[in-house]
Amino acid sequence: MRDDVLTAAIGLVERDRLLVTARAVAAAADTSTAAVYELFGDKAGLLRAVFYEAFHRLRDVLAAVPSTSGPRTDLVALLRATREFATRHPMLFELMFARPFAELEPEPSDVDAAIEVMRIVLRAVRRATDANVLVGAPRDVAHVLVAANRGFIAAELSGVAGSTSANVERRWKLGVDALLDGLAPGAR
Repeated sequence: MRDDVLTAAIGLVERDRLLVTARAVAAAADTSTAAVYELFGDKAGLLRAVFYEAFHRLRDVLAAVPSTSGPRTDLVALLRATREFATRHPMLFELMFARPFAELEPEPSDVDAAIEVMRIVLRAVRRATDANVLVGAPRDVAHVLVAANRGFIAAELSGVAGSTSANVERRWKLGVDALLDGLAPGAR
């Protein structure tokens, strides 16, 4: 039943975050509001579970990105996979990074799921710095790449990155390339 309720909550978040109420989640899961409260405590507990599950889904997507012999190629693939996840699940992505619910205050165990995503990126960055493809402290570089990619994604999701998919793709690639070029040896 927990999985059914969580799936229903995710479905409602993805349709319209304003729909997420205990009553609406219970109806979507074909159960009672009392069951939602029994399983998650309150709306905040339900939202924490959605937050955690969303990061686990992103982690699974990133973990499935194949490694190649090119560290830069692999970083671009991870950033692209994150972008594709966000464009397929824009409301989940907003929940993960913008936290649009006042009730959503992730606990340390919830944030562990986000840390797992960062570890995947950090491993790829370390590989790139070890190969002298990028320079800088790996943790700093990873944070910069993730933050910049989130900015590119936010621009795309809000419609300000371009009016056609070709424009959006070209601008995203330009931004990622400029960022990686700026972190390359000799760029500073």
